[in-house]
Formats: sequence, C-alpha cells, structure tokens
Amino acid sequence: MEKKLRVVYSQEEIQNRVRELAIEISSVVSARDLTVVGILDDAFVFLSDLIRTLDMEISCCFMNATRHLRGGQMEVLFTSEFDPRGRDILLVDGVVATGVTLDYITRQLAARGVKSLRSCVLVDKPGERRVDWHPDFTAFRGDEGFVFGYGLGLQNQYRQLPYLAAFDEK
Repeated sequence: MEKKLRVVYSQEEIQNRVRELAIEISSVVSARDLTVVGILDDAFVFLSDLIRTLDMEISCCFMNATRHLRGGQMEVLFTSEFDPRGRDILLVDGVVATGVTLDYITRQLAARGVKSLRSCVLVDKPGERRVDWHPDFTAFRGDEGFVFGYGLGLQNQYRQLPYLAAFDEK
C-alpha cells in the first residue's frame, strides 16, 4: 500500500490563522505580563510563531508531559521548572485529541494558585475527546486523521514541514 502526502493546511493558512489567534488572545487576555507555557514536543514551532505575533509583554517556558499505563490506569506526569503561583498563564499545545493530558495539566496548574489560565492549541480533534475539556483558543478544528508537520511529529519525523499534512492511503 502506497502512502501519498496530502497538505491539510498550507503554510499561508497557518500563518494567517496564527495572526488571527494573536489578535483573539490579545483582545481577551488582559494580563500585563503573560506567561506562555509550551507543552513539549509538539508545541514548539506553533508557540514560537505565536509569541512573536502577540502584542503584549510575555515570558515563555516549557513543560514536558508524558502519559503511560500504570497498573492498567493511564497516568499523566508533567515536569516544569517554573512556579505558576500568581501568574496569568497561556498553555500552548500542538494537538488535543482525548483531552486527558491537557485536562490533567490545567487542573494541576489551577491547584497551584495561578492567577488565570487559558489554553491554546494548533489542532483540536473534538471527535476523539474522552473528557469534558476544551481549549480556549484553537487554530484548526477537525478530524483529519493523524496530522504532522509544523512542529508535529510522526515518529519524530516531518516536524520541519512548514505546513500540516496527512498521509492518504492508496
């Protein structure tokens, strides 16, 4: 079976949507000093374009989130070196599908005394949701299958593509 690469969202479509998102975020978030927190690995390209487009004072840091099975239960762990207490936070991720990981992270950050917490994702796949969690800001919604490129990896490949793509099975 041959796989053919299909562009789902072009570089121009992504850049236009990132600019629109920056305007949306700036109109809603009134923080004087916003802390933008990127979830590694998928958020780094999206986050870098977004923070250069935001018209506000920001600080930026990253956290790593991992999911694994433990005793038949899904366990989510995250690590970060910043103290979220009293901060206005914009959590940025590449893709939200089940919502389990981002739901867990947002609940943990909220419990640590953030001043405000909003979320922004590049791709939202609501058809795959397992928990009632929805991002505050979304670049693209849809269930295009597995998308990659623009920082999103497929077995850690294709992250360098300037567009979002999927494979069509032939």
